[in-house]
Amino acid sequence: MPPIHQLFHDLRRGRPFPTCDMAGPGNSSNHRWAIAPAFCPPQYTHEVSSGSGTEYVCDYSGAVSVQVDGQLWSRTWWSRGDSVTEFTDAAKAGLQEWNTRFDEDFARWKASQPPEAPSCEC
Repeated sequence: MPPIHQLFHDLRRGRPFPTCDMAGPGNSSNHRWAIAPAFCPPQYTHEVSSGSGTEYVCDYSGAVSVQVDGQLWSRTWWSRGDSVTEFTDAAKAGLQEWNTRFDEDFARWKASQPPEAPSCEC
């Protein structure tokens, strides 16, 4: 959370996107604003009824994605006051430990969904 606030503080003042020792060919990061439901994890997407119909909202404002060797490594979803990091299988294989909150939230959301209707072999 504080690193994201610092990032936006620096970007507003014209400072470049930060780099690190891992920077190099195939390693990068970028920011993208969240747009529900297309770019927001399902466990953080909610339907809201409005006068013009159903709208979708995301609990998070955006995400900072990190690519290592040209492949997505992690995505940190952030909002004012909260953040959660989604780690790919490659990241999990390369790390000894990581924060599992994203996976736990997804498992809770998945368990709360109604069962899928059986497909018809008509």
